[in-house]
Amino acid sequence: MLFSCYFIITADAEDALQERRLLFMKVVIENNVMKVSELEISAVGIIPDIAVVKNVRVSNVLDADGKRTEKIEAVRYDCINMDNFSTFTLKVEKKHPIITRELLEASEEPVYITIPVSEVLIRPYFIEYGKAKVSIVAPYVKLAEN
Repeated sequence: MLFSCYFIITADAEDALQERRLLFMKVVIENNVMKVSELEISAVGIIPDIAVVKNVRVSNVLDADGKRTEKIEAVRYDCINMDNFSTFTLKVEKKHPIITRELLEASEEPVYITIPVSEVLIRPYFIEYGKAKVSIVAPYVKLAEN
């Protein structure tokens, strides 16, 4: 036996349903304007998968008053792209660097890292006059073997 069900939706019920849908839909773009925090792009083709590290810095967590704590939030690697000698900073959300600043400075040869470019995201945090300041976030990096 086959049953058919038909619902008649009044204009008021349809409006209520539309309002409910809008509550659950996230508006990303409105009148060709987006929040900068909603933008992110893959790093594939933008940064290399192997780079030279020129500096290592740790980023500490800030407390409610904006003062630095001892807790490490991320490690930042200042890198050089060997293809065109451009520089970029890569943020890795780990507690310990893969190489210390002292070992980096003591090294007589360049220190290379491998970057999982397909997993790296680039997000703008400030856009002005056609230029964007971006954060480049990787899940991890590894020391490359020479």
